[in-house]
This record gives sequence, C-alpha cells and structure tokens, in this order.
Amino acid sequence: MFIKPRLRVSTLIAKETERAITINRLAELIKRANEESGTHCSVSDRMLKKIRDTPEKVGLSWSILVALHTYFKKHGGSLQHLPILETRGVMEVLVDASRLVFLLGAKPRPEERRTDLSRWDTRSHTELLTQASLAGIHRKFDTEDVLWRSPVDPVGVRSESWCRVLDEDQASVISIGSPLAALSSEVMLARMFGVQPFETPHFKTGRPVPFFFVWRPSLAKDFHSAFGLAPAALQADHPELAARVVRNQSTAFILEGTPHESPIEAQSWTMHGIIAAQRRAAGNVWLVVSGLAGPATYGAAIMVKQIVTELPWAAKGPSQVLWVPVKVHIRAGKPKPLDGDIREVDGAEFDGSPRTWPVGDHS
Repeated sequence: MFIKPRLRVSTLIAKETERAITINRLAELIKRANEESGTHCSVSDRMLKKIRDTPEKVGLSWSILVALHTYFKKHGGSLQHLPILETRGVMEVLVDASRLVFLLGAKPRPEERRTDLSRWDTRSHTELLTQASLAGIHRKFDTEDVLWRSPVDPVGVRSESWCRVLDEDQASVISIGSPLAALSSEVMLARMFGVQPFETPHFKTGRPVPFFFVWRPSLAKDFHSAFGLAPAALQADHPELAARVVRNQSTAFILEGTPHESPIEAQSWTMHGIIAAQRRAAGNVWLVVSGLAGPATYGAAIMVKQIVTELPWAAKGPSQVLWVPVKVHIRAGKPKPLDGDIREVDGAEFDGSPRTWPVGDHS
C-alpha cells in the first residue's frame, strides 16, 4: 500500500515547537532571522500551525519557503541540502541506487567444487529481495559470495570482488549474516561504526561500539572481530555466563552493556540481531542484517520493512548510522536422525527504538 511521504518542513516545525517554543514565538524568530538576512520574507503563526498539523491543506509559496529556509539554515536544517519530502525507513532509500548488491557469507568446499550458503542466509536473501522488488522500481540486483576463512588477512580481502564493491562505494549493498558468518558484515560494520575490522575490542575500555556478539568458542576459534567478545571479557562482571559460553552451552548478545543469553539446547528461546544502515557519500546505502546465529539474521531481515524512521542525512560524507536491535523468538522440537536444522522463527520485534551512531552527532 502506498503511503504518502511526509512534508519535511512539517517535521522541522514540529521539532522546533516540541522544545518549548510556541508557534507565536517561532514566527517571531523566523521574522527576525529574515530581517537580519535581508530577505523581506516571513511566515505567520497561523500558517506555521497549518504546515505542522495539516500540510495536505497548505499551498507553499516561494516567500514562505525562503523564510523557513533562512531560519532553519541558522539551526543546521538548510532546505537546500534536504529533499522536500521525507523518505521512510531503509528499503525505500536502498533501491534509489541503480545497483543493489547482496553479500552472502559462503563456505568453500574445493574438493567437491562446491560453495555452500546457509539456509538462513538464503531465506534472508529471499525476504530482502522481495522487499526491494516491492518498492516498485526496476533495479539491477547482484549477488556476491563472501568466502569464509580464519584467521583473516585484512589486506588480502581487499582484492576480492565483494570488497571492491565496498571500496568503489557506488552501489547500495546489503550484507547478510553476522561477522562470524560473512566477512563483509565485519568490514561494513567496522567502517560504519569507525573501528578497525578483525581486531578484538577492549570491552572494559569505553565499549567502542554499542553491541557485541559472544559466539561459541567451538565455532569462533581463532576468528577476531571488532564486534565479537571472547568469554574472558565477561568473566569479571558475568562469570556464570562466561563459564556457560566456555562450555559451549550458551551464546550471548551484549546490548549497550547488558548481556542477553541464548542457550544452545532449548525448545524455545530468544536470540538477538541488529539492523544497521547508513547513507554513503555518493547517495547509495549500506545495510547490514546480522544475527547472533542464522535464525536471528532471518528474524532481523523480516523486520527491515518495519523501520519507518528516516535515515540520517549528512551535508557531505557518510551519514550517522541508523541501527536497531531485534529480538527473535525461536522454537525447535526434537530432530529425527535425518533432520537438519529444525529451528524455526516464531516472531520478531524491535528491542527498543532505532538509535543513531555516533550518539549526539548531527553533522
């Protein structure tokens, strides 16, 4: 169903009047700003209220737009740098680029001349491709395999085709899976959050990113990630959880300092993932859909279409990162001898509202 985009000046006026400025006072400040700039333009308090509350009934003149632009330019909201209509969420902006590339983690099996993809990543890819197609705009869709290896040579991966797509930074890109599943997610998240990829973080010294994955040691082994914590990092504050992770009984997701545990063996449980998106300098968009394990990645993929918050804008360079944690509800019965992965996603929801990173940076 088509939803009419919101008029941007309506939002800007609403934000101004939410911070203890009345409509009358705002009209006075706009008049003063235009007198100082010599535009001879103004807008009445009655018109401001109509623009804010019933924009569909308003005819905007050149004089009104200049008056608003002159005021908001002094407050970091120049109308010259922002589209007059707001965009909704992530997918609508992703498909604005002429090319959309999906990056999926893959495991090579050279002896059999095979490359294997995760069932959950394939389902996530199908879900996101459907969402992109429903945007109603014809785009070129590509898929790149991101071959797994550990330890990782950060310089060596730069020669791979998927990483060249990131370095060129012209196409919109979706990386599916956690850094442990897709090296592309590690590289993209590191560039988006401003940390070095494939380097273990110092958890106790300022928490350089707002979330971490704690994977099973039997799976992570010698893999290093800027978004992955070893059980030892939890020992001081959460010794019992750390012990269960060491025994490969649990995994965990650390959200803004708070651990959320997910057992390895259970019939129903909750697992976390994240969605992170950023406008790039060329106007393309990067999106990472990443779960603690495959079902959580799929649950996060389902929730992408539910994001309605507009991606931040930047006058130049990449924007702030818009990110949101997702709680995914999972159930599993008892597998039969020939069954594979019997886990199923039983629903997903956002764990709080979308956030921006860096916090408080509105450049």
